[in-house]
Amino acid sequence: MLKKIVISRFNNTAAILYNGKIQEIVTVNHLYQVNDIYLGSIHKIFTSINAAFVNLGNDQKSGFMHMSDVKCLKRGQKLTHISSILSVNQLVIVQIIKEPTLSKGPRLTADISLFGKYLVLMPFSNTVNVSSKIYDRNERSYLYALAVLLKPATMGLLVKSSASGVNEEVLLEDLRLLKQQWHFMQKLAIAHSLPLLLYRDEDLVKKVIRDLHCHDIRVIVSDSLQGLCRIRYYLNRWNCKSFNSDLKLQLFTGSESILEKFHIKSAIANALKPKVNLSIGGYLFIESYEAFTLIDVNSGSFNQASNSAENVLKSNCYAATEIAYQLKVRNINGVVLVDFIDMESHKDQLQLLEHFARALSLDRSRPQIIQLSKLGLVELTRRRREQSLFELFYTTHENCDCPEHFFSLDLQQPTSRYDLVNKNINTLFFNTFYYNSIYISFYLVCCRNCLKFVGLQFINASHLPHFPVAPLILYSQIVNSSMYLL
Repeated sequence: MLKKIVISRFNNTAAILYNGKIQEIVTVNHLYQVNDIYLGSIHKIFTSINAAFVNLGNDQKSGFMHMSDVKCLKRGQKLTHISSILSVNQLVIVQIIKEPTLSKGPRLTADISLFGKYLVLMPFSNTVNVSSKIYDRNERSYLYALAVLLKPATMGLLVKSSASGVNEEVLLEDLRLLKQQWHFMQKLAIAHSLPLLLYRDEDLVKKVIRDLHCHDIRVIVSDSLQGLCRIRYYLNRWNCKSFNSDLKLQLFTGSESILEKFHIKSAIANALKPKVNLSIGGYLFIESYEAFTLIDVNSGSFNQASNSAENVLKSNCYAATEIAYQLKVRNINGVVLVDFIDMESHKDQLQLLEHFARALSLDRSRPQIIQLSKLGLVELTRRRREQSLFELFYTTHENCDCPEHFFSLDLQQPTSRYDLVNKNINTLFFNTFYYNSIYISFYLVCCRNCLKFVGLQFINASHLPHFPVAPLILYSQIVNSSMYLL
């Protein structure tokens, strides 16, 4: 069973593949992203809901912060109203814990957490915790005692599950870097009096290796030599290769895009379709709304079992497996309602729920089945942190009043952050000259059950607000001020 990570530095996109099938898609958000830390200014306070809206200084939606998110600012006092803690125009350091939706701003907290590979530093807390995913009692006791010794005064520390079996020197280095990062943010916040971004995970390689790399990863593929060097750097920095000696690093040098080679672009296009065909002949219909996501299961042409009850149970079990996969790939969050094919037998219903729970257990976002309602709907929740694929690629069409959904994979728009560019990085970064115009974008229109390609855009590279040769720091060896566009 081969599990690999594919990283496209040029497209700021990564994917986890298991036996060639895409399991998860990761992108870097350049607007609002989970774990971003801001110096914000209190814009409005609503005492009726005990919450405040925070201006983050980028002319976008204000962040929302509830009374429960400012507990660390109480300083031991028994305060129940947010107006007793915060005031309008007050500066406060906040962190994004939920990315914005299509109509809502990001959810914020004042309880800051700095994430490392093995440790989480909590500057406004004074507790020590060990991940519940570490089951060995001796290992838990050892890590807890070590964390108590390492914990800085007046700060909290959380030991992640990846710290199990890691050398103490590696944990010390991880903690040192987190403390250094916090001291830098403090100095930056003191030196400014306006809302400001203090920290963001802009390095896709760092984010992937820190959050997604585990012992069962066998291959990591990158389309950039510099990206491969950074992968090796983070693996050595966090001592990852000592736990996984079979790990192979590969440089993709093909003429086609790495997203095309590993079918990542087609997987995203399929994930934007509302209709999902099942291998047994049935199909799913997935519709996302503001409050919830509705999934309808239809048997279609499936009719293999002689017994109708067995036929329905088998259809539902196949659908449950596919639904668990679609929730993960599409990153569907919040409340999900699943309308399975009706079953009268309570035994069959219980068997379906057990099978569904096993399929959902593979999801690191930990979906939870709430109940099977009297109407036959399975209700479940999936923890929301990052935006779903629907929210990432959804856009509006200026000259159309039809109720169709438009999805943009376009580099031309300055607000578009998820750019799947149909061009290999080697043909762009390693050529002596750059061409002024390249074909690099297209639109997808979702019309009920299908996607239609509306046209290939011809982009003038000199008019782009952020040309792909943007990361000058990372590519300083091949990009300099003497280069020009034809």
